[in-house]
Amino acid sequence: MAQKLKIAFDAKRLFNNFTGLGNYSRTLVRNLQKFYPEHEYHLFTPKLIENNETSEFLESSKFIIHKCPHSFGWYWRQFQITSELEKLDIDIYHGLSHELPVGIKNSKTKSVVSFHDLIYEKYPQDYSWIDRKTYRFKYKTSAQVANSVVAISDSTKSDLVKLYGINREKITVIYQTCHNSFIEQTQTTKNPTDFDRYFLYVGSVIPRKGLKRIVQAYAKIDAPKRIPLLIIGDGKGYKNECLELINNYKLENSILFQDYVSNDRLIDFYSNAEALIYPSIYEGFGIPIIEANMSGTQVITSNVSSMPEAASPDSILIDPSNIDALAKAIKSLKPSSVADKNKRREWSLQKFNPKVLSSQLMSHYRSLL
Repeated sequence: MAQKLKIAFDAKRLFNNFTGLGNYSRTLVRNLQKFYPEHEYHLFTPKLIENNETSEFLESSKFIIHKCPHSFGWYWRQFQITSELEKLDIDIYHGLSHELPVGIKNSKTKSVVSFHDLIYEKYPQDYSWIDRKTYRFKYKTSAQVANSVVAISDSTKSDLVKLYGINREKITVIYQTCHNSFIEQTQTTKNPTDFDRYFLYVGSVIPRKGLKRIVQAYAKIDAPKRIPLLIIGDGKGYKNECLELINNYKLENSILFQDYVSNDRLIDFYSNAEALIYPSIYEGFGIPIIEANMSGTQVITSNVSSMPEAASPDSILIDPSNIDALAKAIKSLKPSSVADKNKRREWSLQKFNPKVLSSQLMSHYRSLL
């Protein structure tokens, strides 16, 4: 019988972040416990928020939660967790978002750290000087001292080797999957809009994800041929710039913002869309691409960074800086057949199967002991 393991996680973002890093953390931990319930799972967090996303971790005896015992959560997370891991005789500690506690290298606990991207290195103009310095010191140090680094894409692995000089042999690529609600779809979803046909953009409205370029591409399409674009996401200054551009091109009836929706409703939007349009210039992974393909939906995305890794074989890959190429791709799309949709979904279920990915991670843990 295989050894029962005590596995601990940095759960700060699991309990306090409700976008990319938080979703990754919750999905990874949930799936490990589901497929390997014989092990002991410890969650370390300086604070926590209780809501629909975190309730299953708080209400279940399947997880052992460790909260900061005082008001200096950042200090506890950085400098005090290591001694607690040793007292608990933890076998593996997994930092799920680029960080490990100080001193773990010299402890008996084996350490794994997940890296999602090095965006602050690739696009420093989007970060303050102090944030860049802080991230570089903490994250690079964590990659250096960890027993193993898990990269969520080959693109991220390449960045770690080139930018931080991490030994390629120390880095294992294990893809992430999407929320279980996308995996467990069992019936045809209803169109949640008033449009017979529409395109979709899902994600934060920030410069690198390319909404302005989509607007410029839409302006190159004759009005009678424009299929509406629904935007599910929010932003600040850049969103206002996009709205101004939409108004300048008189595209108010063609490009519309949609209020926040839950994962269950998001599936409806994906499943009934003609395509996801996602011309980002850099992603650690690109989870909306998987969510779209899991829903059987066509994807137009970039031919750079990690996007080709996430996209199904029939996805349309374009140079994200080429507005004409993006407009041409949008105009070339034809409605997908049921067979096309099923093929995309089956491909995604095979490549990003949660049981397979959890097995890869568990095997990786055991290889360190």
